[in-house]
Amino acid sequence: MEGSENRTHTLIRKAVPSLLLVGIVAVAGCGGGGGSSTSAKPPAPVTSSPKSSGGVVTAEGTEGLVGPAGRATSKSQQFEDKSSRIPPGSNHKPKHQNGAAGGVTCDNADATPDDSNQDVLDAAILCLVNGERQDQNLPPLTQNSELAQAASGMCQRMVTEHFFSHETPDGKNVVDRVEPTGYIPNSGDWVVGENLAWGSGALSTPQAILNGWMNSPGHKANILAPDYKDIGLSACQGSPSTDLSGGTVYVNDFGAKSGADLTAKLPPESGTSGNGTAAAATVAGTKTAHKAKAKSKARHKARKHRRHHRHHRRHHRRNPA
Repeated sequence: MEGSENRTHTLIRKAVPSLLLVGIVAVAGCGGGGGSSTSAKPPAPVTSSPKSSGGVVTAEGTEGLVGPAGRATSKSQQFEDKSSRIPPGSNHKPKHQNGAAGGVTCDNADATPDDSNQDVLDAAILCLVNGERQDQNLPPLTQNSELAQAASGMCQRMVTEHFFSHETPDGKNVVDRVEPTGYIPNSGDWVVGENLAWGSGALSTPQAILNGWMNSPGHKANILAPDYKDIGLSACQGSPSTDLSGGTVYVNDFGAKSGADLTAKLPPESGTSGNGTAAAATVAGTKTAHKAKAKSKARHKARKHRRHHRHHRRHHRRNPA
């Protein structure tokens, strides 16, 4: 009897591990219960590493990037080809000054982009841009079909040719792209500018894109430039890199056919964004600085002339003819 019990315990000890192994395999085969036997593992998260001027970037599920900022006149061209991230949480209307339209409520500012709502996105971006200008007592921008044509062409090229720069792969900048539309006149005081951005998930909405631009010195200065009068807008589905997943590209082309401040410059992208008034002053204030420099130069020249005149008189007193 005792020998029989020992044999029974030995069989149980050998059988239990085998039964447990069969149970584990069965659970794994059905995906933990209720799933398909071929269910795939969730993809490992990836991080973003933006690079400047068309560099390769990888995307997370929710990611946003502001691209280069540009401004050009008949006298000079300036492009800040640096990319930076749109801050997390930018899809919400901020309480601070560095965010989209602090005093204005815009319809569809939180709209999720898709293939059917480009007009809705454009209208929301225009409202948010003009809300920022209203907060700084600047005149609103008017939609212009020629600038919109240039913006749309740029947006589609960024998606199909995968670049994130103001210069296209064949070397065309914003002036080269706007000029064929007929917007740029023969007069010498025109100006055009451009803001670029890409976002996915919650950072692809108009609110998030505007907040990203307003936290970037160059883009913010373009939005608040006092001499801009017109705007062309475009949003298109896709990414500016083969390593980005989906999302939406945004292009804003700004301009004025006359009345440009030919001395204004965009602030460096490495600077701080400051408040709205400071950003507007950066663009508009260079003209005042230029005048002050000219006055200082004139005063220096006048002092030099007076010193020379005094020296000449003293020389004649000492050595009369």
